[in-house]
Amino acid sequence: MTKMVLELPDTIFPLSYPRKMDNEAFQAFCFANPELIVEREVDGTLTIMSPVSPNSGNREGQIITDLFIYARQFEGKAFSSSTGFLLPDSSVKSPDACYVSAAQLQKFTKEELDHFAPIVPEFIVEVVSPTDRLKDVEEKMRTAWIGNGVKLAWLIDVDSDRLWIYRADRSVELVTPLDRKIGGEDVLPGFTFDLKLLS
Repeated sequence: MTKMVLELPDTIFPLSYPRKMDNEAFQAFCFANPELIVEREVDGTLTIMSPVSPNSGNREGQIITDLFIYARQFEGKAFSSSTGFLLPDSSVKSPDACYVSAAQLQKFTKEELDHFAPIVPEFIVEVVSPTDRLKDVEEKMRTAWIGNGVKLAWLIDVDSDRLWIYRADRSVELVTPLDRKIGGEDVLPGFTFDLKLLS
């Protein structure tokens, strides 16, 4: 197989195909290109995610670490940004960090979880990185995550010292500055995260 390396300017180039990739074809594409992190949009367009900066990667890691510790106590599972979820609108999305309850995971066999499973995480986090456009990430929070059934979502922009809490009732709350602990509310009872770890 010949691989091509493209040098592109600082612009987003969505990849489109003459027909929409079904789940099997999309999974085959991802498995054939393991070096890529790819999301599938509702219209079939593929979005290739760029690597994040060290600062962004560390911030994701801080949140994921606390989620993993919480998940061990409550028998759910935490997942990193490399994990793709097949959402009800047919898109496949990968949050920067998320939590899925044991009750949800019990619906699937081990074999099913080796593929993009139709799972909507109860809780997700997106961390704004230098390559992100805030407007695009805000739309993803409303449409892809809350619109598909996520119960609680955090959008964190450390550089602007702001965090937005998105809830299932479509309310959005702004938290600023990032100098406090924040809780998982009734979605993740007992979970807290110290936002000062992101500085």
